[in-house]
Amino acid sequence: EAPSELRRLVSLAWNARELSIVIGKHIDVRASIDRYRNEGAERLTRRLSSALRLFLQREERLIAGPTLLPKRTVRELVLRGGDYENVVAELAATEGKPETDIRRRAAKYFEEIAADYHGTYFALVAFVFNRIWPRIFGGFEQIGLERVVEHARRHPIVLVPCHRSHFDYLILSYLFHQQYLSPPHIAAGINLSFWPLGPLFRGAGAYFIRRSFAGDELYKVVFRNYLTFLIREGYTQEFFIEGGRSRTGKMLSPKLGMLSALVSAYLSGARRDLYFVPVSIHYGRVVEERAYERELQGAEKEKESLGGLLKARSLLRQYYGSVYVSFAEPISLRAVLGDQRERLQLAGTTAGAIADSVEQEKRELVSALALRILREVNNVTVAGATSVAATVLLGSEQGALRYDDFVARCTALGRDLEARQILLTASLRSALASGDFRNSCEFLGAAGLVSRIGGADDIVQVPPSKRLILDFYKNTALHFFLVPSLLVRAIGAGRSEDELEPEVRQWLDLFRLEFPAVPENLSEEIGATLLRLRQAGAVSANGQLQLRREHALVQALAPVLDNFREAYAVVERSLAELPAEGMRERQWRERVQQRYQAALLLGEARKPEGNSAATIDNALKINAARGLVVVSEVAGRGKRSRERVLQSPAPPP
Repeated sequence: EAPSELRRLVSLAWNARELSIVIGKHIDVRASIDRYRNEGAERLTRRLSSALRLFLQREERLIAGPTLLPKRTVRELVLRGGDYENVVAELAATEGKPETDIRRRAAKYFEEIAADYHGTYFALVAFVFNRIWPRIFGGFEQIGLERVVEHARRHPIVLVPCHRSHFDYLILSYLFHQQYLSPPHIAAGINLSFWPLGPLFRGAGAYFIRRSFAGDELYKVVFRNYLTFLIREGYTQEFFIEGGRSRTGKMLSPKLGMLSALVSAYLSGARRDLYFVPVSIHYGRVVEERAYERELQGAEKEKESLGGLLKARSLLRQYYGSVYVSFAEPISLRAVLGDQRERLQLAGTTAGAIADSVEQEKRELVSALALRILREVNNVTVAGATSVAATVLLGSEQGALRYDDFVARCTALGRDLEARQILLTASLRSALASGDFRNSCEFLGAAGLVSRIGGADDIVQVPPSKRLILDFYKNTALHFFLVPSLLVRAIGAGRSEDELEPEVRQWLDLFRLEFPAVPENLSEEIGATLLRLRQAGAVSANGQLQLRREHALVQALAPVLDNFREAYAVVERSLAELPAEGMRERQWRERVQQRYQAALLLGEARKPEGNSAATIDNALKINAARGLVVVSEVAGRGKRSRERVLQSPAPPP
């Protein structure tokens, strides 16, 4: 705060290469004089001085963040206020224990949750990251950060990125550090608190939360008070709305617990506003692709550990392409709440039917906000050449195409993305400009995901064993082709123009767990898509709905969702054949995957990537919601305390 001359000299020498000068908005002195002329020179001087100090304060907080308090002080602030005292008293009475025991348990919860940020820890993480990053990634681009910075000057922000890799935890912190911004406090799963990374991440700004804490009111109030503290102090935060990493490449259905907790903390009156920033992180390839493949084939998820970290070293010797981080327009929570804010703030002071009604209103608001965030993440996602190539190759019936046909279909998809003003990676822009996707083939070929057979036919092929991995990259951009693919199939099935929207809605409802963030205005999306199909020549432009099946865009779009159709059909047939006594879910899953494999051998199915544990799980949930199967829990076998059993529903009386 007040360094000596020697310390200033040493600091300047040490940080010379990272010196940054930020020039803010000018203050118009003449306009200020004209506006406040009647207040006198002395008061006008104070006004101008305050304006200058406010700008400097905002810039300093933007870079250095809020004043760091000792962890002991933070604990004292968190373990009081809100409902904390009431919850402690109620638990002491219910459990018949002294309040000191309950407070001691609350203190343990705080230590389990809270970050303990130190610049030294962050510097160590940054040092390691700077050594690893250039070895495995070829480039790093950010889009739209400036709009986030403008809001961060005045209000706390919460970054909400998609989650496809463990590198997600580091990338935004690295980017903020690189841009001279205070790095975020990151909400991480308790599974990542293992030694030695747990203490390191905690020191770099991570705080850890349990996957579930339903029924533990003390944990809830400690966690909510901690979030209130972070918001009140103005810390930038980051959390993953999908909960865990997506093993499929698609956005997962949102987990509402963390978002609901942040909304509740804001409603406590901590700050005037809070901004959520949807963020898309796009990788050329992800480091965990082989682990995801094993899990989608039915293997158990490996628990994070030091041993797993050491085994992962070999993955850091490969090349994974470029990374794009794109930020959507920040969403004001104050604006989202609108007139509901005062009503929701009274939720804790009411009881009975009114409290239930307000709580339901809050749940609906949180759910709508979560879907809006998912849509915004999808909207700013960068479409890459890898995704386009994967979509085309996996759509071909034999998993192989002549190179000219491959280029034609890739170009058709790329031009459609261009027409919609979707953000494109440099590699995809280059391929579209040159009309050559050779670099994409070489990149995927180096990873063993495709092979190219030269000669007179010049064929690009997907090895059957690599389809599931390549499907991950197809899925990262699949939301762009969702409605166009459904529309092409509906037109091809002979639907009239009036029948298109009901047909599309029916499929979207069936696939609602696969694609939770459908377009907000589906009618407009269908109309715009149909217009583009006509302009591209894929659908006749004479007013009749006639599909030109030989068109490259039609051939690329039509089979995009076939793996989901096949998987849902196999699941439905398997559920129809459940024995009368039912079947344990694990045994049923094995049977489904065997049935799918048999269908592939018999030619009844053509998409091996449909035989995915994630897709089968979603199909099971949808069929349970439709009442086609009853899922219940029974005592487990072996190490499992509980297992799920599937039974056919009882016939109606």
